[in-house]
Amino acid sequence: GNYFASHFFMGGEKFDTPHPEGYLFGENMDLNFLGNRPVQASSYFPYITPAPHEPVKTLRSLVNIRKDSLRLVRYKDDVDSPTEENGKQKVLYSLEFTFDADARVAITIYCQATEEFVGGMAVYSTKNPSLQSETVHYKRGVSQQFSLPSFKIDFSEWKDDELNFDLDRGVFPVVIRAVVDEGDVVVEVTGHAHVLLAAFEKHVDGSFSVKPLKQKQIVDRVSYLLQEIYGIENKNNQETKPSDDENSDNSNECVVCLSDLRDTLILPCRHLCL
Repeated sequence: GNYFASHFFMGGEKFDTPHPEGYLFGENMDLNFLGNRPVQASSYFPYITPAPHEPVKTLRSLVNIRKDSLRLVRYKDDVDSPTEENGKQKVLYSLEFTFDADARVAITIYCQATEEFVGGMAVYSTKNPSLQSETVHYKRGVSQQFSLPSFKIDFSEWKDDELNFDLDRGVFPVVIRAVVDEGDVVVEVTGHAHVLLAAFEKHVDGSFSVKPLKQKQIVDRVSYLLQEIYGIENKNNQETKPSDDENSDNSNECVVCLSDLRDTLILPCRHLCL
């Protein structure tokens, strides 16, 4: 089970928790996506609680998979697709999405995967090697497109209950993991990764779609459950473009200072989401 302390720290100050049995910043069900083991402060939590009036440490977010861009691509007439016994061609899918990276990254897709934390990093395993894609390496850059036609998902081999997250067994239908991989060049960015957890939906016409469940940001080998992430896609913009509508929420300006570009990582507490 998951257990909570009677207090928490925010902005260098200590606050008492009125209901220790409840998740302060979201639904208790969200904790199922964090993993089944508590953080060992002595081993994996690298930060010292700041003294009062000391500046809070800023965490660097180096990679972001844009969850709204995640989509399934259907291969209806793929001549290389295997056929069923009756001669009918199978319908296969692959995953595509857009991502931003402020460092070199290695991206891998896992289907029907279980999660385990080793040395603070999330490690995913599949019951069959065919359910794991090859690892693809990308250079740093914004608005990059991930497409891997060689890795196809054959839903004819999936059971209906495998399309959704299995809480009892801890099996995720699909996991996309983007790990910062700079080799030995930049030591301080080791232990950084972005994980997108998703599930599949089957429609009445027999087609399938993918829906994001949760995002995780792993920084310095500590896992954070995300609500939203902004900012990496703005790094190449030299100047802020004003919005036509002063009341519009679609501008790139930071909602905190209203002058710089967004560079905010929104946690489930939504304290920075004004």
